[in-house]
Amino acid sequence: MAKLRKFYDLDNAAKIFPVVANESRSYMFRQSIVFKEEIVVEDLQKALIRITKRFKHLNVRIRKGFFWFFFEENLKTPILREENGLINEYLDPRENNDFLFRTFYYKNRLSVEFFHALTDGKGALEFINSLAYEYLTIRGAEIDPEGLIITADVAGSYAEVQDEFQKLYNKQKIVNLKEPKAHHLKGTFYENNYNALMHAYISVEQIRKVAKSYGVSVTEFFVGLIILAAKRSGGPGMKYKNLFRVFIPVNLRNMFPTVTLRNFVNYVRINYDLNQPEQELKIILDHVKESMKKEMDPDLMVNRIIGNVKIEQNFLLRMAPLLIKIPAMRSVYGVIGETLNSYDISNLGRVELPKQMIPHISHYQFTIAPSKDTPKAASVVSFGDVLCLSFISKIIDRDFEKAFFVILKEQGILSRIEANNWEVV
Repeated sequence: MAKLRKFYDLDNAAKIFPVVANESRSYMFRQSIVFKEEIVVEDLQKALIRITKRFKHLNVRIRKGFFWFFFEENLKTPILREENGLINEYLDPRENNDFLFRTFYYKNRLSVEFFHALTDGKGALEFINSLAYEYLTIRGAEIDPEGLIITADVAGSYAEVQDEFQKLYNKQKIVNLKEPKAHHLKGTFYENNYNALMHAYISVEQIRKVAKSYGVSVTEFFVGLIILAAKRSGGPGMKYKNLFRVFIPVNLRNMFPTVTLRNFVNYVRINYDLNQPEQELKIILDHVKESMKKEMDPDLMVNRIIGNVKIEQNFLLRMAPLLIKIPAMRSVYGVIGETLNSYDISNLGRVELPKQMIPHISHYQFTIAPSKDTPKAASVVSFGDVLCLSFISKIIDRDFEKAFFVILKEQGILSRIEANNWEVV
């Protein structure tokens, strides 16, 4: 008799991803842990199989229902592969034992790429930390998890897989949050949807000191640099039809406490008119700080969540078969989706690990995916005193990155750079 599989609905944020994801817009993101010693593949494979069973919301395959996609328990074995040099490619589950995440190793680096329908950065970080812990303990390391690691022998809970967006939803009337289109960076695209990647390593203490001198957070500081780099790289006399808009995901767990491991983020938007003459960094950062303060208002956050859930709760949309929903949602997304966005930057924050685990880890990396509409993006993660700032690009042109690092150097901030096949000089 066949085993009865468990199934899960996609959370509110996840429902759009299976519909619109494709080769040029993968909605994959990568997290990496770089160990101080080379990985023993056989032990990592054992750890992967064991820990995947513990994370129920990841141990799934995606299926088409009559009305919506849904997740169903995956009874196959997750695959461990050696890296091929390609980053955040579109994932065809059929080539991955039906799993919606893929796991790589290369020398001493462990990387996991996640389809965004599964989870967000925080939920993914819990998984890769648990995988690293399981691997190290198999290798013989004695590590007290200190309540910082989800271990394979601790049972999961319903709260870990709960859709928190639905909990925040109510039927109150919401304000129309219609937004104008955003400016898009232009350039020559790589062939075959290739993503070029560069990591810049910076001292956490140094970057915090400089950001503090301007009275801003590290995230706000990087947003200011992105805006100024966009202005400088556009060239003199450049005219812009639309505003430059930076999207920044915000971990809602900091505002609405929960243990969910599924998607629970919202986005703040920082708008800037690139038509104005170049301003001093201090003026730009003041604008970013004030905009962030307004965008982080809890009522505005909840209002946006309600707006998204309300669309899903629409009676006609709910009753329409998936066969009809898919082309309709793709059509709408093509008009309003990423046309609203110029640039993404995501800060995963500082990783905290058990004391006995820290000596085994060198640093972390975090990389989000660009798209044809938003061809460049940046992401940040910190561990110890190492901040890894990652730039990813679908276009060959490097004027933006060059401008960014010139500004960073002007602020007295040093960085060490590594890349897959391109350079910024």
